[in-house]
Amino acid sequence: MPASPEAVQDFSLKELQRQFVREILYRNSAGLRSQVVANGLDVDRRLAIYRTNARETFALALEAAFPVLLACMGGEEFRSLAWTYQRAWPSPAGNLFHIGTRLPAYLAEHLRGSEDEYLIAVARLEWAVQEALVATDSSSVVDLAALAAVPADSQGEIRFALHPSVRLLRTEYGVFALWEAHQARQPVTRGVQGEECLLVRRLAAGVQLQRLLPLDLLWLEALRAGGTLAESTAALPAAEQDQLGALLLRWVSGGVITDFASGGRLAGDVTA
Repeated sequence: MPASPEAVQDFSLKELQRQFVREILYRNSAGLRSQVVANGLDVDRRLAIYRTNARETFALALEAAFPVLLACMGGEEFRSLAWTYQRAWPSPAGNLFHIGTRLPAYLAEHLRGSEDEYLIAVARLEWAVQEALVATDSSSVVDLAALAAVPADSQGEIRFALHPSVRLLRTEYGVFALWEAHQARQPVTRGVQGEECLLVRRLAAGVQLQRLLPLDLLWLEALRAGGTLAESTAALPAAEQDQLGALLLRWVSGGVITDFASGGRLAGDVTA
């Protein structure tokens, strides 16, 4: 969209950029049209090219991040969602990875209580997958000898660290089956109402989804929130607190818990 120096002399670059975004997303750019040099195309045609490119690029990026949501909605409905979502939450940067951050909340605002409410859970799951894909890596494993050496009177103050890619979800609809169906290139169906507890993490072979028992999710959530061993145990129902040993063994051996802190520092931290 070239313009002559004389045409833009009364506009700062920032203001020109703001007006351009308003025109592309909302067709509302008082003053911008006079800054456009047609150069063989009329102003409307030239702006339409930018508008189409912006919409298509945004929609394609969203499709890549939410393939199950796309399969559930169908291409036409998903494109309509992408364009309305873009107007509400346009990308603040050239890197389009983060455009999906607000999509689950956006869907919750518009679909809560409707027959398509399950799509909120689908979007939450898929964004957790995206976060797991780009999370920091870690090769740490719990030093069991160091853990066993923590004095008994200090064990309640231990804090455990989860692998950085771990995401924990409690959804109001079953979406694990939809994810599995899509991975197997099978048709997806509607999510069935009912609580589902899920763990998402990245392994060497890719992202793994795993159903959790409510007790496991409750305890891992307490650890993720920074709770000590004593605090995470207290978060469990009194009748289930005797399961602590089994929980600890399951998630340490499974590589979900990768380190622990005793006396305010991670056991794997060898720095002075």
